[in-house]
Amino acid sequence: MAQSDGEARANGREDGAAEERAGDAAEAAAGGAAARGGNGRDGGPSADLIDDAIRLVDSLQRKLIIAGVRKGVSTVASPPPRTGDVWEQAIREEQAPPEPALDRLAGVVRTAAPEVAGHLGRAGVALFGAVQESWRIAGEELERQRREREARERAARESESGRNREITGGTEE
Repeated sequence: MAQSDGEARANGREDGAAEERAGDAAEAAAGGAAARGGNGRDGGPSADLIDDAIRLVDSLQRKLIIAGVRKGVSTVASPPPRTGDVWEQAIREEQAPPEPALDRLAGVVRTAAPEVAGHLGRAGVALFGAVQESWRIAGEELERQRREREARERAARESESGRNREITGGTEE
């Protein structure tokens, strides 16, 4: 079952150990001990399984040591770095670079300016109406006070002129 080194390398394996392991495991599973004359009661098959397991562990340790020397221990011991799936890479490539701050500010002004101008226009109209109403009320109040003052002054003059007539009229008689 073992392959030559040339055949193993052609099949993509470093050595023929994988073929040997598969063959040994198949033989042990098929009752290789019975074929060799063992009846299974003397510990033959279990000893063969243990020997096969030890050989597998040894070959695995050798392969790990060889790979560690070639690549460095950290690359063998640690998993490869996560690069993300195809969807994540596509999204990362499609994302546009961030806009400069001045462009973002201009965008905010462009979108918000009409709304702000509308609000300011309505607020200006409301303010103008309130000031106009206040001036009208103040003007009416000033006009009322002026009329009352003129009426008091006229009444005071008339009462004074009436007293003067009484005084002057009373002495003449």
